[in-house]
Amino acid sequence: HCAASFRTVPHFSTTRTPSIRPIHRISKQVHFASTENDDKISSPKSSDDCSCDDTPAGGPAPLQPFFPAMDPKYSVRGPVGDGNFLLSRNGPPTIEELSNDQMLKIVKLECSDLEVNTLVWKCLGYRFNEETESWDPTDVFPKWKEKYPSPPDLIGMQRVYSREVDQPSLRSNQALVRSIPVDNKQSLKEHLKPLGWKGYQYRELTPNKTRRAQCANWLIFYREELFGYTVEELRERRRLKKEAEAEAEAKRIAEEGEDADNWKPPVKEVF
Repeated sequence: HCAASFRTVPHFSTTRTPSIRPIHRISKQVHFASTENDDKISSPKSSDDCSCDDTPAGGPAPLQPFFPAMDPKYSVRGPVGDGNFLLSRNGPPTIEELSNDQMLKIVKLECSDLEVNTLVWKCLGYRFNEETESWDPTDVFPKWKEKYPSPPDLIGMQRVYSREVDQPSLRSNQALVRSIPVDNKQSLKEHLKPLGWKGYQYRELTPNKTRRAQCANWLIFYREELFGYTVEELRERRRLKKEAEAEAEAKRIAEEGEDADNWKPPVKEVF
């Protein structure tokens, strides 16, 4: 049902990657799974850089490596925006690129891994330089730029899940997830359920799908909370929000008493 990013690339027959232990403690249907565990889930079989959901009854089979992504220039020369996914490698992100229809295409595997990466890179502040064929980090959120001066592969485009190859992608995806505040963790469910997306079934979960869902969730958070603001404006909004939260918490404690269980996980914001 979806157009392949590389129609001229033949199917490569290659040895399957070793089996990886599955996750046991997970609900039957999930809207996204934590990337802390996505390297423990096997992958679906595909011969292209995008695929449709034809998961066999017994669960997903191991993905074959995607050889074009092994080219060092793939991130700057690979095709983006050639199909139904609205995207330009140049310039800042647009509101059209961040629509819910776009997010639905990400989780339904109707766009390439490179297109998902490229959209997130633009939202993080990387800007493509056509002359040098490189990504400029000048406008990247400060805290993120310190750790990632070059845009990281947040998906694992090579689809090789050995530790030495996949670890950087896994860690960068986890860093992206940690930047999402608790109140925005379920954005994917909230915005895509009206479009008919009910989440992934346990048997169809794969590292690729999990990371796509995490990226889509971050993109919705970015669209709703960060898009259109400067770093200075975001910091001021954060200060005001914390002051309001502190006042509300002080009022609650005065009325109800101290609550030892009122804990929230830390958020490592990109700005």
